[in-house]
Amino acid sequence: MRHRIEKIGGLGWRWLSALLAAVCVFGCFQGAVADDWPTYMHDNHRSGVTSEQLDVPLWEGWAYNTNRTPQPAWAETPARYAIWQGLLGDYDSRVAYDLAYQVAVVGNSVYFGLSNGDTVMCLNTDDGSERWKFFTNGPVRFAPSVSNSKVYFGSDDGYVYCLSASSGSPVWAHKAASDKRLLFGNSRMVSMSPVRTSVLVEGTKVYWAAGVFSQLGWYLCSRDANNGTGGWTRSPSRPAQGYLLSAGNNLFVPAGKFSPVTYSMSDGGGGSAVGVEGCFALIVDGGTLANGPGYGGSRSYINDPGSSIARVDGNCLIVNGGYSYFCNDTQLIKLTRSTGGVVWSVASPYRYSLIMAGDTLYAGGDDEVAAFNSATGEKIWSAPVNGRACGLAAANGSLYVSTDLGSVHCFKDYDRADLNRDGIINALDLGWMALDWLDCTHPDDSSLCRDLTQ
Repeated sequence: MRHRIEKIGGLGWRWLSALLAAVCVFGCFQGAVADDWPTYMHDNHRSGVTSEQLDVPLWEGWAYNTNRTPQPAWAETPARYAIWQGLLGDYDSRVAYDLAYQVAVVGNSVYFGLSNGDTVMCLNTDDGSERWKFFTNGPVRFAPSVSNSKVYFGSDDGYVYCLSASSGSPVWAHKAASDKRLLFGNSRMVSMSPVRTSVLVEGTKVYWAAGVFSQLGWYLCSRDANNGTGGWTRSPSRPAQGYLLSAGNNLFVPAGKFSPVTYSMSDGGGGSAVGVEGCFALIVDGGTLANGPGYGGSRSYINDPGSSIARVDGNCLIVNGGYSYFCNDTQLIKLTRSTGGVVWSVASPYRYSLIMAGDTLYAGGDDEVAAFNSATGEKIWSAPVNGRACGLAAANGSLYVSTDLGSVHCFKDYDRADLNRDGIINALDLGWMALDWLDCTHPDDSSLCRDLTQ
């Protein structure tokens, strides 16, 4: 055996050591931990914050065009006059919750519903190919929630559905209202009690609301997540519209043009109004609701009672690590929450969406998405997209951008194990690693050595 090893000698021995080293380092690269995005804005606080750190610049892995422009439930036309407040100004729509096909991402699958197509789709995150689709009898206006290998969502047909995440096969479906009659809405025949909220999954329970018009019934529901049975049904004090939120035992239910209402997750009791009007909302500081758009002065604002300034004149708000980040029509701003002091403010046309992945902010604008250094506000990357970038998600090494023209773009960072930069991790990358190792161990020229940790 010793004689054989000696006979390998020279280059043969170096190739063998290179392959062994490549296998070890390649395995370390492959072991990186990634973070899912299982529901709208990452979690039930709708924080829009994830530990997922993407390495910019990103490259466009794929773009999926549904060829179906979203059909929002309500016109996005800005309000010129707030009747109840007696205010005149340029105010954002309070019910703009379905301008794009918002996504949920778990593992190597991305899920989204179509308001123009009555469908929920599942795509392969690697290449954007279709895994499955499921048809309902009405528009699907909210991002699905994915939990324990199941997908949950509601439809304007009045039903909430639970599907297998892997196959799209139905597990259960439930309709809160017993009335089977339909009415004309958004150029469609829809249920008299459409589901106009997300389906929130908390532990072993799911929560949702249905119904828009008081004369036709409002419903707030909780059921067992596994089989759709048990739970409770209540009549909420206001019509529910928007993404549900939870903190502790409190269920926060946006109510469109009214203030959100809190209910007990245990039994549906309560019904106290909180915050200002509008469907945009997130939980800050562990349990406080920040929401909007509120109307005041000459433009809309976001009510943020957890901050010393109490309100920000912005379209989107992210809170993380003692700081607030928000965008308006012309700026991206970072504030210290305890004092309200401006850390930085930069000119920015990216006004439609905002999330934070690791230490990087991502913002969506007209036909473009961009990344900003959260410490300095410096713009560090941008890329074109098809339409207004109204939805963002970051998961498992990729940034997903949903637009108001019905496109979903996937931008990928280069996985450290993808050494030949072809978007696929396979044996070819192992070969590149071996070549790098040979360069680093070249007996004649040490300048060929490259840093494998970059």
